[in-house]
Amino acid sequence: MSENTSLTKDASFRYANALFNLALETESTNKFEKDLDRILNIFDEDPNFSSFIKSPLYPKENQLFTMKEISLKLKLHDNVTNTILVMTSKRRLFALKEMILQYKDLCRQERNELIVEVASVSKLNQTDLDKIKKTINSQIDSKIIVKSISDPSILGGLIVKVGSKLIDTSIRSKLAKLKNNLKEVGWWTSKHQKYQLF
Repeated sequence: MSENTSLTKDASFRYANALFNLALETESTNKFEKDLDRILNIFDEDPNFSSFIKSPLYPKENQLFTMKEISLKLKLHDNVTNTILVMTSKRRLFALKEMILQYKDLCRQERNELIVEVASVSKLNQTDLDKIKKTINSQIDSKIIVKSISDPSILGGLIVKVGSKLIDTSIRSKLAKLKNNLKEVGWWTSKHQKYQLF
């Protein structure tokens, strides 16, 4: 893990936990989560926002002013605003998105929710998603939230991510395993990418 990645992870975990504890004390976990979702939307809507919070070239005063204006415009709760401004003043604003995602993870744990991501060549219909949800529910005592992801590169099959576990039944994965097996027996040459008989 690089030093920057470690620093981002540490900062996001620390501030997310502090905000979550405040939310528990004031019974505001859902309110804070909705506020943070509004910030997440900015990342999706404005590609320059990520650069703004991560670049060390922007003076701290500019970042503080901008984040105050955003907080006022979005009518964020004071505790959410204060957390973001403290991160900014401590030059930890680069970890904002990761902090929000960490906070949302804490909320899901509190609600006993588990996100299941299902990747397929095209997005699955609701019937298929319900079947997957039912299958996982029979094995796990949590509220399952299934997210369908379209990824044509897997060629076929499914890649299912349950928490930190990954179940890969994609054709891409099977082809990769086949290639490795052929290499072991000397039937595949990386130079020509073809079978050799002798």
